Amino acid sequence: MKIFSYKAVFFDLDGTLIDSAKDLSFAVDEMSQELGIKKPELEKIKHWIGNGTLKLVERALVYSTNKKPNDKQLNHAFELFSNAYRECIGEYSTLFPGVKELLVKLLASNIKVACITNKPLEFTDFLLMQNMIIQFFSVICAGDNVKFKKPDPWPLLHASKEMGVNIKDCLMIGDSTHDIKAARNAGCDVVAVSYGYNHGNDISESNPDDVVNNLMDLI
Repeated sequence: MKIFSYKAVFFDLDGTLIDSAKDLSFAVDEMSQELGIKKPELEKIKHWIGNGTLKLVERALVYSTNKKPNDKQLNHAFELFSNAYRECIGEYSTLFPGVKELLVKLLASNIKVACITNKPLEFTDFLLMQNMIIQFFSVICAGDNVKFKKPDPWPLLHASKEMGVNIKDCLMIGDSTHDIKAARNAGCDVVAVSYGYNHGNDISESNPDDVVNNLMDLI
């Protein structure tokens, strides 16, 4: 599948563009220490990424306490996590191989680019800026500036509308089942990366149109 046949490309963030697991793990560790609960290991964190940071916190609490938190407990834990994440975000995060090179080639080919993630906008913007790639994205759909989050197709349809591109001329690239479902629901093609998180499951089992080991494989 060649990427230059599309007019717009949508990228997921965590696990697709940026390896952010160590930052998230550090913030969960700090939260867990404040709450006096067991700290989950990094591999657990990787399996929990993809549904937004609030869900990540909920999964960490369930894992460490063996019970589902009530709203008050979850909100308190999320506040602790968010404070810790603001302090460490970008400290350990890095771009996956081929990311910047592909973005440069898309820009040179006048192909529009959007970031579609379930991560809150505050953290999304910071990571994109910290890794010096925010300038490539004409649209950013984050977890808290959309009506509905992935796997709902709304962010993809909104991005295509904002760009003035028919959704059938768009390509979604992500690492999770949510990315594939969102693309299928929206009506666009979808490519999965093999190196992402996807809750520890083999992404090929979700039947994307293609799976690549490196984003440069799309060129």
